[in-house]
Amino acid sequence: MPREVLADFPTTHATFLTVCLDTATAESLSEARNHLMARYRAPLVAYAAQSRLATVDEPDELVHGFFAAKVADARYLADWRASGIPLRRWMLNGLVFHARGILRDRARENARSDGAEPENLVSNTPDAEHAFERAWAFALVEAACRAAYATLDIDGRTRAYDCFHRHFFDGVSYAQLAVECGLSESAVAGEVRLAMRRVRAEAESMLRDEIGTADGRAIAAELMRVRELTGWSV
Repeated sequence: MPREVLADFPTTHATFLTVCLDTATAESLSEARNHLMARYRAPLVAYAAQSRLATVDEPDELVHGFFAAKVADARYLADWRASGIPLRRWMLNGLVFHARGILRDRARENARSDGAEPENLVSNTPDAEHAFERAWAFALVEAACRAAYATLDIDGRTRAYDCFHRHFFDGVSYAQLAVECGLSESAVAGEVRLAMRRVRAEAESMLRDEIGTADGRAIAAELMRVRELTGWSV
């Protein structure tokens, strides 16, 4: 898990995307697309590579074309905001519809079928679904860590994140961190707990926006899903 932090990384989807949609300038829509690409490009490529979408185009090119054709359009994001559908599902459905459109265009141009029915593109793809969900979960963990680092940096508490990262991702013990940082083990544990609370809060905030609800049980279930997919213990 890299510790580099994106400048001005948005803490939540809803806050950032709502501002972009309400502004609706070419610049703000470009920012929204770049934000979504950072979070969803890898999961969508993972899905395309293990599903029938791979027969439509090279996965990375297919996803790039989807972002260029759909996500740059303010209406696409506005429709998501009104739909109540989880953002990751909206993005995945959008990619599938984009692939179907490519097949329809090819069939019209060639006046024949290309041998792959658009409606069958997503059938029997449990491995692809799992690859998508797992890549999405890792992207969420990374985003939560980056956002937590940014808030700790503002507070002048980056050492807390460094201790957290070294402990959870590098497997360094509290005793070793205490030696490295010149702190007591209890002080190191306090630093780790501080960063852990920030990271978990950021993850829960992102999940609230992802599924469109503040229901604690739903958020807890989603967080457990992320833990199962990534092995994350926070």
